[in-house]
Amino acid sequence: ALEIREKKKTEEIFKKEFNIRIRSVNGESFGRFCRQFEIMLKAGIPILKCLELIAAETENQQFARDIHGVGQQIQCGASLSQALMAYPKSFPVLFVFMVEAGEISGNLSTVLTKMADHYETEEKYRRQLQQTLFYPLILSVVFVLVLVFLVTTVLPTFVDMFVVMNAELPGPTRFLMALSHGLGVNWPIVILTLTGLVAGLTLLMEVDVVAKKRDWLSVKMPLIGVLNHKRCLSRMATTLGMLLASGIDLLTALKQLEGVTENRYIKMVLIELREKVTNGSSLSQGMVESNVFPSLFCQLVAIGEASGSLPEVLETLNIIYTDEIQARIQLLHTSLEPLILVIFGGLVLFILAAIMLPVFDIYAAYSNM
Repeated sequence: ALEIREKKKTEEIFKKEFNIRIRSVNGESFGRFCRQFEIMLKAGIPILKCLELIAAETENQQFARDIHGVGQQIQCGASLSQALMAYPKSFPVLFVFMVEAGEISGNLSTVLTKMADHYETEEKYRRQLQQTLFYPLILSVVFVLVLVFLVTTVLPTFVDMFVVMNAELPGPTRFLMALSHGLGVNWPIVILTLTGLVAGLTLLMEVDVVAKKRDWLSVKMPLIGVLNHKRCLSRMATTLGMLLASGIDLLTALKQLEGVTENRYIKMVLIELREKVTNGSSLSQGMVESNVFPSLFCQLVAIGEASGSLPEVLETLNIIYTDEIQARIQLLHTSLEPLILVIFGGLVLFILAAIMLPVFDIYAAYSNM
């Protein structure tokens, strides 16, 4: 009996040590979890039974295992928020904090409703962007393959003819010939160099100063940057509104907002904003002094502060920016495809011109003989 018991313990340790979570739960699965949890709680089902039913219906086995673990911790005397905190790969910090606020205020089902809406909206944005970028991505891959085919297969055929006829080649043709030769002879070096550059850039982007510059660029550049900026504003408005509506004080809400903001540039601005509020400045005044919050955002926040209805005003701002995000996604969809067509079409025309110009020169020379 002792030997069997030791074997089971060893297997448990092995499973515990090597059950590595590569990535967190995706937005679709977590939004579904929030919605199911909310519906069951409103139906009067106890929390433990809710978790048991949701875990049984969850397809993601790692997520289901963590939901089951939350139920076990609650049975051992932990609160729901404390149990959720033990599984950070499955339950985001914002969700845990909001659940804790819901437990304290007695509005857990209301909090779950807001969190379900929040994560479902985030998932909807992600899907819309995927749909918008899918066709341009396929188009880009096809164009790149066509360019590689022209440079490595079509061009060398004409190069032999140019060499035999001792023709004087224009600059674009010489450039493409050199590129074709380099890709044909040194392609392993080219692949290793590109791989090294990608790895180096990936590591460089983790440096705090570089990451802040990257995140600053992500909200400042045209088209994509404007969309990212509005998404950040919408996310900040809805998150801060939910936190304040749950009875959390402004400074704590701002600190929590910093913790759930992924953009390091925006996070730095929020830290500065919290320091200004701590030193006696109003929230709207601190926002005006930053260069992240637009005039409309600051004006409506000032009205919310004056009237004591800041959570409601922030929800209104979320609705405004949600509509603007939809319009920006549509604009991105309509402008990205022709832009890619123009860029890659120009490259193809350049290669064809570099190939055909010497042919025309040779033909003209022979016609004049």
